[in-house]
Amino acid sequence: MAQFSGQWPAGSLHNMHSSNPQPMTWDEVAELTQVDVVAVLKNAPLGYESSQGNEKLRHSLSLHYHKQIKTNDIVLTSGAQEGIFLTMHALLDPGDHVVVITPCFEPLHKVAHDLGAKVSTCQLKPQDQWRIDWPALTSCLKPETKLLIINFPHNPTGSHISSADLQRIVELCEKNHCWLFSDEVFRGLEHQVKHRLTSAADLYHKAIAIGVVSKALGLPGIRVGWVSTQNQSLVDKIMVIKSHLSICQSSLDAQLCQTLVPHSERLWQRHVEIIKTNKALVEKYLDGHSQLHWHPPQASATGFVQLKNKVAAGFVDDLAKQSSIMVMPNEVFLTQQQGFRLTLGQKGSASLLSTIMKP
Repeated sequence: MAQFSGQWPAGSLHNMHSSNPQPMTWDEVAELTQVDVVAVLKNAPLGYESSQGNEKLRHSLSLHYHKQIKTNDIVLTSGAQEGIFLTMHALLDPGDHVVVITPCFEPLHKVAHDLGAKVSTCQLKPQDQWRIDWPALTSCLKPETKLLIINFPHNPTGSHISSADLQRIVELCEKNHCWLFSDEVFRGLEHQVKHRLTSAADLYHKAIAIGVVSKALGLPGIRVGWVSTQNQSLVDKIMVIKSHLSICQSSLDAQLCQTLVPHSERLWQRHVEIIKTNKALVEKYLDGHSQLHWHPPQASATGFVQLKNKVAAGFVDDLAKQSSIMVMPNEVFLTQQQGFRLTLGQKGSASLLSTIMKP
């Protein structure tokens, strides 16, 4: 993904591919949450945090994001990608069998592959409206499977699963005695609150969930993510590996997160309102379109627009050169379905959406 976007100078194209909602300013955050951000920063200690992460922040995450996970079941990370890296390195050995539901965020597949794991993919398909193909998933899981990797709310399609679906996944993992890695970075951006799921880490003792403030909270300038699991042995292994990487988070980031996490619902609501407005615009532009189609997303800040009779790489390149707009093509997400990821999280993007969707 970084290699693809790096083809163009930073800031030279309108960003219509990001998975996070439009980042907020501190004034916007303060107005929405009534938090005195300046006072928080002035009183923040500038020392090292603990390697596992600020205890008060971990406690707040356990209260606001989990039901069974406790303070010491959470390790703070520098963004979600470090959480992926740490967990895969703690769990996997060369030759281990891993199943990944795709399309997906590339590191969910690549880190396991680069560690020497044997990675099988279970494809979500547009003809199934990006729903799980249960016979295919059941077939992918073998007695030797060590890890199943899922990603819901889904990136890039914005599809989602039900509570019954998640429970079925947990039962499949229990039956196969395998670990479950659940990428939950878009949890909170369900377009209807009733579709929000319990974290997988609360449902299964061999489940790992990752979260991050950059996605659902729309605060990518704060580099804090987290790994949650009930398995203390895995927490210990993650901590050993982390000691060779970021070691700890910024104390400023930790203090800000500690203050803002209790206001997550307000931040989520703000972003979802923008997402739903843009989603309605895309629906309007796609109505009767001869070359573009999508299955409307149910969650997250993105949708996947399918191309009819066109190759995505050419469409994306033309859009960048002719209109200075960047969207992200399908191959970045490990799917052959021709199309592109489109952000729905940007305020005031009606004209850009119209340009992308022009007949």
